[in-house]
Amino acid sequence: MIGNRKTLLFDMDGVLVDSEPQHYQGWEKVFNRLGFSIPWDIYKGCIGSTLGNMFSFVEENTGHKLNDTDSLLAEYKENLEKILKEEGVRKIPAVKRLLPLFREKGYRMAVASSSPMKEILNTLEGAGITDCFELLFTGESVPRPKPAPDTFLKCAEKLGEKPENCIVIEDSRNGTLAARRAGMYCIGIRNPGSGDQDLSAADVIIQTFDELEDLLL
Repeated sequence: MIGNRKTLLFDMDGVLVDSEPQHYQGWEKVFNRLGFSIPWDIYKGCIGSTLGNMFSFVEENTGHKLNDTDSLLAEYKENLEKILKEEGVRKIPAVKRLLPLFREKGYRMAVASSSPMKEILNTLEGAGITDCFELLFTGESVPRPKPAPDTFLKCAEKLGEKPENCIVIEDSRNGTLAARRAGMYCIGIRNPGSGDQDLSAADVIIQTFDELEDLLL
Protein backbone atom coordinates (compact mmCIF):
# COMPACT_ATOMS: atom_id res chain seq x y z
CA MET A 1 0.00 0.00 0.00
CA ILE A 2 1.09 3.59 -0.65
CA GLY A 3 0.48 4.54 2.99
CA ASN A 4 2.35 7.63 4.18
CA ARG A 5 4.96 7.64 1.44
CA LYS A 6 5.39 11.22 0.21
CA THR A 7 8.35 11.14 -2.20
CA LEU A 8 7.71 10.47 -5.89
CA LEU A 9 10.55 9.39 -8.17
CA PHE A 10 9.48 9.64 -11.81
CA ASP A 11 11.13 7.98 -14.75
CA MET A 12 11.03 10.43 -17.66
CA ASP A 13 10.81 8.73 -21.07
CA GLY A 14 7.47 6.98 -21.41
CA VAL A 15 6.16 8.33 -18.10
CA LEU A 16 6.34 12.13 -18.25
CA VAL A 17 6.68 12.31 -22.04
CA ASP A 18 5.89 9.77 -24.76
CA SER A 19 9.40 9.90 -26.17
CA GLU A 20 10.46 6.29 -26.68
CA PRO A 21 9.21 6.03 -30.31
CA GLN A 22 11.18 9.19 -31.14
CA HIS A 23 14.34 7.79 -29.54
CA TYR A 24 13.90 4.62 -31.56
CA GLN A 25 13.51 6.61 -34.79
CA GLY A 26 16.70 8.53 -34.02
CA TRP A 27 18.72 5.37 -33.42
CA GLU A 28 17.23 3.48 -36.37
CA LYS A 29 18.54 6.20 -38.69
CA VAL A 30 22.01 5.60 -37.26
CA PHE A 31 21.75 1.82 -37.53
CA ASN A 32 20.35 2.01 -41.06
CA ARG A 33 23.34 4.08 -42.16
CA LEU A 34 25.59 1.40 -40.65
CA GLY A 35 23.79 -1.19 -42.77
CA PHE A 36 21.51 -2.93 -40.32
CA SER A 37 18.24 -2.50 -38.45
CA ILE A 38 17.02 -3.50 -35.01
CA PRO A 39 13.33 -4.43 -34.78
CA TRP A 40 11.21 -2.50 -32.28
CA ASP A 41 10.32 -5.70 -30.44
CA ILE A 42 14.02 -6.23 -29.72
CA TYR A 43 14.94 -2.58 -29.12
CA LYS A 44 12.31 -2.22 -26.39
CA GLY A 45 14.40 -4.56 -24.25
CA CYS A 46 16.91 -1.77 -23.59
CA ILE A 47 14.28 0.86 -22.77
CA GLY A 48 14.85 2.31 -19.33
CA SER A 49 18.60 1.76 -19.26
CA THR A 50 21.62 3.93 -20.03
CA LEU A 51 23.31 4.59 -23.36
CA GLY A 52 26.26 2.39 -22.50
CA ASN A 53 23.96 -0.48 -21.71
CA MET A 54 22.00 0.18 -24.90
CA PHE A 55 25.14 -0.07 -27.06
CA SER A 56 26.00 -3.43 -25.47
CA PHE A 57 22.42 -4.60 -25.90
CA VAL A 58 22.40 -3.72 -29.61
CA GLU A 59 25.72 -5.46 -30.22
CA GLU A 60 24.55 -8.61 -28.44
CA ASN A 61 21.25 -8.75 -30.32
CA THR A 62 22.44 -7.81 -33.82
CA GLY A 63 25.99 -9.12 -33.96
CA HIS A 64 27.20 -5.71 -35.17
CA LYS A 65 30.15 -4.12 -33.36
CA LEU A 66 29.53 -0.42 -32.66
CA ASN A 67 32.77 1.53 -32.95
CA ASP A 68 33.34 5.20 -32.11
CA THR A 69 30.21 5.39 -29.97
CA ASP A 70 30.79 9.09 -29.25
CA SER A 71 30.36 9.79 -32.97
CA LEU A 72 27.28 7.55 -33.15
CA LEU A 73 25.77 9.33 -30.15
CA ALA A 74 26.35 12.72 -31.78
CA GLU A 75 24.67 11.47 -34.95
CA TYR A 76 21.71 10.17 -32.92
CA LYS A 77 21.34 13.49 -31.10
CA GLU A 78 21.29 15.31 -34.44
CA ASN A 79 18.61 12.93 -35.70
CA LEU A 80 16.57 13.35 -32.52
CA GLU A 81 16.85 17.13 -32.68
CA LYS A 82 15.42 17.10 -36.20
CA ILE A 83 12.60 14.76 -35.13
CA LEU A 84 11.72 16.98 -32.18
CA LYS A 85 11.73 20.08 -34.37
CA GLU A 86 9.31 18.39 -36.74
CA GLU A 87 7.08 16.66 -34.17
CA GLY A 88 7.75 18.47 -30.90
CA VAL A 89 7.95 16.75 -27.52
CA ARG A 90 5.15 14.21 -27.30
CA LYS A 91 3.38 15.29 -24.15
CA ILE A 92 1.34 12.84 -22.07
CA PRO A 93 -2.16 14.02 -21.19
CA ALA A 94 -2.67 14.88 -17.50
CA VAL A 95 1.02 15.24 -16.62
CA LYS A 96 1.09 19.02 -16.54
CA ARG A 97 -2.26 19.12 -14.73
CA LEU A 98 -1.46 16.58 -12.03
CA LEU A 99 2.13 17.41 -11.09
CA PRO A 100 1.21 20.73 -9.38
CA LEU A 101 -1.61 18.95 -7.53
CA PHE A 102 0.81 16.35 -6.19
CA ARG A 103 3.06 19.13 -4.94
CA GLU A 104 0.12 20.89 -3.28
CA LYS A 105 -0.65 17.65 -1.44
CA GLY A 106 2.84 17.65 0.04
CA TYR A 107 4.62 15.23 -2.26
CA ARG A 108 8.31 15.76 -2.93
CA MET A 109 9.05 15.02 -6.59
CA ALA A 110 12.20 14.09 -8.49
CA VAL A 111 13.07 12.74 -11.92
CA ALA A 112 15.25 9.61 -11.86
CA SER A 113 16.02 8.90 -15.52
CA SER A 114 18.64 6.89 -17.39
CA SER A 115 18.90 9.67 -20.00
CA PRO A 116 21.85 12.10 -20.04
CA MET A 117 21.27 15.26 -18.00
CA LYS A 118 21.22 17.55 -21.05
CA GLU A 119 18.50 15.40 -22.60
CA ILE A 120 16.53 15.45 -19.34
CA LEU A 121 16.71 19.24 -19.19
CA ASN A 122 15.76 19.74 -22.84
CA THR A 123 12.87 17.27 -22.67
CA LEU A 124 11.35 18.63 -19.47
CA GLU A 125 11.71 22.18 -20.77
CA GLY A 126 9.95 21.17 -23.99
CA ALA A 127 7.13 19.67 -21.93
CA GLY A 128 6.95 22.76 -19.71
CA ILE A 129 7.32 20.85 -16.42
CA THR A 130 10.91 21.49 -15.28
CA ASP A 131 9.88 23.60 -12.29
CA CYS A 132 7.72 20.83 -10.85
CA PHE A 133 10.71 18.85 -9.60
CA GLU A 134 12.97 19.28 -6.59
CA LEU A 135 15.73 17.19 -8.14
CA LEU A 136 16.72 15.94 -11.59
CA PHE A 137 18.90 12.85 -11.47
CA THR A 138 20.59 10.90 -14.27
CA GLY A 139 21.45 7.22 -14.06
CA GLU A 140 24.66 8.01 -15.93
CA SER A 141 26.10 9.20 -12.60
CA VAL A 142 25.90 5.78 -10.91
CA PRO A 143 27.98 2.62 -11.55
CA ARG A 144 25.12 0.33 -12.58
CA PRO A 145 22.12 1.32 -14.73
CA LYS A 146 18.57 0.11 -14.34
CA PRO A 147 17.54 -2.69 -13.73
CA ALA A 148 20.10 -2.31 -10.92
CA PRO A 149 18.71 -0.19 -8.05
CA ASP A 150 21.55 2.36 -8.03
CA THR A 151 19.69 5.15 -9.85
CA PHE A 152 16.76 5.19 -7.45
CA LEU A 153 18.85 4.63 -4.32
CA LYS A 154 21.23 7.50 -5.13
CA CYS A 155 18.35 9.80 -6.06
CA ALA A 156 16.66 9.07 -2.72
CA GLU A 157 19.94 9.64 -0.91
CA LYS A 158 20.32 13.06 -2.52
CA LEU A 159 16.81 13.93 -1.36
CA GLY A 160 17.60 12.70 2.14
CA GLU A 161 14.80 10.10 1.93
CA LYS A 162 14.76 6.44 2.93
CA PRO A 163 13.92 3.98 0.14
CA GLU A 164 10.83 2.74 1.99
CA ASN A 165 9.40 6.28 1.87
CA CYS A 166 9.66 6.53 -1.93
CA ILE A 167 7.18 5.75 -4.71
CA VAL A 168 8.64 5.06 -8.16
CA ILE A 169 6.57 5.66 -11.30
CA GLU A 170 7.93 3.60 -14.21
CA ASP A 171 6.89 2.30 -17.64
CA SER A 172 9.62 -0.28 -18.33
CA ARG A 173 10.69 -3.71 -17.16
CA ASN A 174 14.15 -2.38 -16.35
CA GLY A 175 12.70 0.44 -14.29
CA THR A 176 10.20 -1.61 -12.30
CA LEU A 177 12.87 -4.19 -11.49
CA ALA A 178 15.19 -1.39 -10.33
CA ALA A 179 12.48 0.00 -8.06
CA ARG A 180 11.76 -3.39 -6.50
CA ARG A 181 15.48 -4.04 -5.94
CA ALA A 182 15.73 -0.61 -4.30
CA GLY A 183 13.02 -1.57 -1.82
CA MET A 184 10.66 1.12 -3.09
CA TYR A 185 6.94 1.00 -3.81
CA CYS A 186 6.46 0.97 -7.58
CA ILE A 187 3.60 2.07 -9.82
CA GLY A 188 3.92 0.69 -13.34
CA ILE A 189 2.29 2.61 -16.19
CA ARG A 190 1.47 0.76 -19.41
CA ASN A 191 2.53 3.05 -22.24
CA PRO A 192 1.97 1.60 -25.75
CA GLY A 193 4.75 3.89 -26.96
CA SER A 194 7.21 1.95 -24.82
CA GLY A 195 6.21 -1.43 -26.20
CA ASP A 196 4.61 -4.34 -24.38
CA GLN A 197 6.77 -4.13 -21.27
CA ASP A 198 6.75 -6.72 -18.49
CA LEU A 199 5.72 -4.65 -15.46
CA SER A 200 5.15 -7.58 -13.13
CA ALA A 201 7.76 -6.27 -10.67
CA ALA A 202 5.55 -3.24 -9.93
CA ASP A 203 3.29 -3.21 -6.86
CA VAL A 204 0.40 -1.87 -8.92
CA ILE A 205 -0.09 -1.40 -12.66
CA ILE A 206 -2.17 1.37 -14.23
CA GLN A 207 -3.06 2.12 -17.83
CA THR A 208 -2.62 5.91 -17.97
CA PHE A 209 -1.02 8.75 -16.04
CA ASP A 210 -4.52 10.00 -15.18
CA GLU A 211 -5.01 7.05 -12.84
CA LEU A 212 -2.35 8.44 -10.52
CA GLU A 213 -4.95 10.98 -9.44
CA ASP A 214 -7.01 8.32 -7.67
CA LEU A 215 -3.95 6.58 -6.23
CA LEU A 216 -2.12 9.63 -4.86
CA LEU A 217 -4.66 12.37 -4.21
